[in-house]
Amino acid sequence: MRNWREQIIITPLSRLADRLTWLSEHPVFGVMAIALVAFGTRFWNLEGTADIVFDEVYYSEFAQNYLRSETLFDAHPPLAKYIIALGVKIFGYAPFGYRCMTAIAGSLLPLVTYEFIWQLSDRRGWAWLTGWFVAMDGLLLVESRFGLINIYILLFGMLSQLCMVLALKRSRQRWFWIIATGLMLGASISVKWTGLAYIVGLIAIAAYAWSRYRQMLNASQMVIGLIILPIAFYFMQWIPHLMLNPERNIWELHSQIIGFHQNLGVGKTEPIHPYCSPWWSWILLIRPIAYFFEVRPQGMIQFVLAMGNPFLYWFSAIALLACLGILVASKLRLPPQILTKIFPKERSQIVWLIFYVTVSFAAHWLPWSLSRRCIFLYHYMPASVFAFAALALFVSLMWRSPLPEIQAIGSGIFIAIAIAFLFWLPIYIGLPISSVHLRMLMWLPSWI
Repeated sequence: MRNWREQIIITPLSRLADRLTWLSEHPVFGVMAIALVAFGTRFWNLEGTADIVFDEVYYSEFAQNYLRSETLFDAHPPLAKYIIALGVKIFGYAPFGYRCMTAIAGSLLPLVTYEFIWQLSDRRGWAWLTGWFVAMDGLLLVESRFGLINIYILLFGMLSQLCMVLALKRSRQRWFWIIATGLMLGASISVKWTGLAYIVGLIAIAAYAWSRYRQMLNASQMVIGLIILPIAFYFMQWIPHLMLNPERNIWELHSQIIGFHQNLGVGKTEPIHPYCSPWWSWILLIRPIAYFFEVRPQGMIQFVLAMGNPFLYWFSAIALLACLGILVASKLRLPPQILTKIFPKERSQIVWLIFYVTVSFAAHWLPWSLSRRCIFLYHYMPASVFAFAALALFVSLMWRSPLPEIQAIGSGIFIAIAIAFLFWLPIYIGLPISSVHLRMLMWLPSWI
């Protein structure tokens, strides 16, 4: 029985781990593969799903308002709408025009995440897997294919993390990269205020660089890069908006925005939107969001569901629990042999990397527990990238294990996530499917 299992399952999956490890260590091929999937899935038939989908009804119109110099009220800072307006300016007010810039941002996100993890850890296997998982997530894909704004928070936020690492690693160019860090952090906050959570990761990176390599930013670099520049960028990006809307000054406008978010849905006995979901449910993928539904000729259905890759989400939840357990074990000062058995090499670095992804995840996820307004699965997107990174770290360590059984488990996780991505791809990109096919994809009643 054991020989059969080894020949049919363990040995092929162990060999696959070797092949994928080789691919991850040859970035010309590995990164090109990520880029091909990312750009291909995000730009394929970009105009093929209706003219207006979900919140495009607001953001595409806001972009038009800026181009036409018309007044508007928006409950978020304006930067992302400026970017969408650039696409409309180039390609016209049509689906491709107000979706193309978001598709570019979504296509670049896996590559930026790859480069960040590589620069942070010098582990190409971990970086490659994280890039792949970001490229194969359904929610990130759906949000990248429409004129929506959430993907910009992630792109600028991850760029801020990358620039901080480069600032600490390249002392001769430190001022350049710390300025870039501040600008990218400011840009993330200028899409939505939730971009502030990336500050936690920046501080963690700076603390690790000091404790491990004695590399640090001086006081002026910290103040300018992490305080002055983000604030300056944030207020400067409001100037075009205020010029079009002179009836309110910047403080009155922010007071109105705060009031809007505080009062959204307050006092109502029923949710103001059928796809509202509690913050704790996001990690388990309980309630996705239907963005578009239309019955096509011959009984076909075109359906776009903003839903994460189920296997990626569920495996990531397990990985996060493992991260938490390892951090607790390290703080309890257990005998070194215990952690050495789990991580034979570079134990202290791996524990810190686990700390970084865990606290970054928590910074983007836990604050939503305080929200009283209607919130949605897409608010989980910034946290999800760090959950994927946690899973990718464990899979990369499995591939390096001397035990074929452990390597096989890592390959099995990767294959399951890839198959799940292809399985649910029709409802990510809006392919016409039959009602029978749709029922096959709806595994949980709450997904409808």
